[in-house]
Amino acid sequence: MVKAPPKLTEEEIDALEPSFLGPTWLRGSDGSWKLPEHTLGWQIAGWCAEYLKAEDGGPWRFTREQLRWVLWWYAVDSAGRFVYRKGVLQRLKGWGKDPLLAVVSLVEFVGPSRFSHWESGQPVGIPHPQAWVQIAAVSRDQTRNTMTMMPSLMSDKLIETYGIKAGAELIRANGGRQRLEAVTSSYRALEGARSLAIHVCRSQRNAPLGRRQQRRQNVRHH
Repeated sequence: MVKAPPKLTEEEIDALEPSFLGPTWLRGSDGSWKLPEHTLGWQIAGWCAEYLKAEDGGPWRFTREQLRWVLWWYAVDSAGRFVYRKGVLQRLKGWGKDPLLAVVSLVEFVGPSRFSHWESGQPVGIPHPQAWVQIAAVSRDQTRNTMTMMPSLMSDKLIETYGIKAGAELIRANGGRQRLEAVTSSYRALEGARSLAIHVCRSQRNAPLGRRQQRRQNVRHH
């Protein structure tokens, strides 16, 4: 029989070097968190606090780790182009992936998620006038965790400002010009879709996200 490895002491655990992918946990030489030079994330964080609600009914606030992730996800280069167009958010169960995915979906839906211009050396975002956001999974049942969070996140101000009409699987805004929906990620179900942002729910371990500007035949898992 193969013997189980010996248990590590607390000192040995503390001495382990963490491994990570992506920039969220990168630090500078002085030990501070490394953040993108240009990002729409700060504006988006302010927009979320103004238009979205937390579980206690107060304004939405990102945790520090969530905020760093948002800052990097919405990082732009000197031309205003997104630095990242696809990514994977992978955390332990209970970390809060579904709430964050729901918030980012609403940002892509009607928030300042697209670069507009520069102001005082910082990028300024605006909503996409014809946003089409899809929350995808193998079956629509798997999107339920994320979609059922939408009503509790949406403030009265959000609903009134953007003319939101909410349903169980489809949410429309501004007379139907913008839409957020739950879909399946099968080839035939998404063939020909012109969606702007796709957020894929894949079990409870990770939530891949991807932006796309042109038509693709289905959701690609990254």
